[in-house]
Amino acid sequence: MITAAAGENVALVFAAGAVLTDPTVTIAPTAGGSAVIGPTADGLGVDGTTYTFVWQVSASQAQASYTATLAGTSGGDPVEVDVTVFVTLLPVYATLANLKADVTVTDTDRDARLAAKLAAAARSIDKTCGRRFYLDPAANARIINPSRRVVVDEDGAHLLVPDIGDTDGLVVEVGRSGSWTAVTAQVEAEPTDALDMLQPVTSLLRIGGSWPTGSGWRVRVTTRWGWPAYPDGVVEANGILAMRLFKRKDSPEGVLGSSEWGVIRLSRTDPDVYELIKPYILPGLA
Repeated sequence: MITAAAGENVALVFAAGAVLTDPTVTIAPTAGGSAVIGPTADGLGVDGTTYTFVWQVSASQAQASYTATLAGTSGGDPVEVDVTVFVTLLPVYATLANLKADVTVTDTDRDARLAAKLAAAARSIDKTCGRRFYLDPAANARIINPSRRVVVDEDGAHLLVPDIGDTDGLVVEVGRSGSWTAVTAQVEAEPTDALDMLQPVTSLLRIGGSWPTGSGWRVRVTTRWGWPAYPDGVVEANGILAMRLFKRKDSPEGVLGSSEWGVIRLSRTDPDVYELIKPYILPGLA
């Protein structure tokens, strides 16, 4: 099974084992229901006996398991190859394959359940840290109230902003009452080496000027928000917490039974998860 987030593109690879006649792809909910894609041959790529299709998952796609089916004929005989995709509302940080290895699950019967645990764990980490670690697929605008978000030092005025993971196409404007003036050329993203270090930009320096902080003034920033890459600690924490949630079914009322160790009460907070995400928790949330 592959995991994908609503609004993302996911590459599907079908190993058909033969060259197919009239191949098509259909994507439908695994539990049954109308197809969300196809059957269609549009966008279907082929390399020998391997077929590829990029599913542009709708931003409004419901969280569920979907089955993508490549269908065609070979020598007059029907051929079908399935790939299962679990769509989450938002991206997850750890992979389903690694989680299955950690919980020693080799079948596919519990893939949807495990994927749901990954999604729940990822959102819990986001909430605890006060930020999220996935990057927007495209630039979008946010309006920021600069009041109490401007720090002035010998370098100038720094506007503290939510995490920015890609500054290509960055647009910064100031204004009030819906009238905006572009100041992008007068702005420097900081830390200047953040993206090279796979860290987010967290402030904007107004070069040779200041940020307006009076009544009604706002700053509109258009960019790709988030992190440029998932931090290793967050990836590991996502897997550990998802595994803990999956095994919760074996620990009713917070008690885990073992024939070797007897009854063990689980702690409320996993210390390993906390230590892994602690460096990424925004100040004031720890």
